[in-house]
Formats: sequence, C-alpha cells, structure tokens
Amino acid sequence: MALKALANTVATGSATNVFLASAVHISNDGTARTITIANTADPENGGGIPAKIRIPANGQMVIRKRPTDTVSGAAGCYATSVAEGGSI
Repeated sequence: MALKALANTVATGSATNVFLASAVHISNDGTARTITIANTADPENGGGIPAKIRIPANGQMVIRKRPTDTVSGAAGCYATSVAEGGSI
C-alpha cells in the first residue's frame, strides 16, 4: 500500500492530534500495543468516550479521526498524517 505523508512522524507516548490530521498512519515497531483515540471536547459539545485499538506486534494501520481528536499509546508507536484516501 502506498501512502502520501502530509507531515512529519510523531511518537504517540503523549497525546497528539498529529498536526490536526483526519487520517493517520500508525506504526508499531515492537510487541502488540493499544492506541487510544480521544475526542477532547466535552460530552455536551459532541465529545465522546475514547476508543482503544490494539495494534499487532510490528503492525501498522490507517485510522480516520476528527482533526482535534488525539492519539496516544505506548513507546514504540508512531503516527503520521496521511492523505485521506490512504494512498497516492
């Protein structure tokens, strides 16, 4: 799968909106890990319960999120803003 990167890669050890991305390529260079996607708005303003996604060992995936949603996970996971379609 070919991806079009739109920004630099960031570590997910701290919550980040990945440069306000709506599509994010997540890569994991270690054991299976959990990534949390959180809507930072209050529930009365459209916020919701954080979602958790398990990434397999040495796995990767593209997730779609709202631009202000944050992504966080363990050391060894990285996020890159990519084109919405996921490919060039």
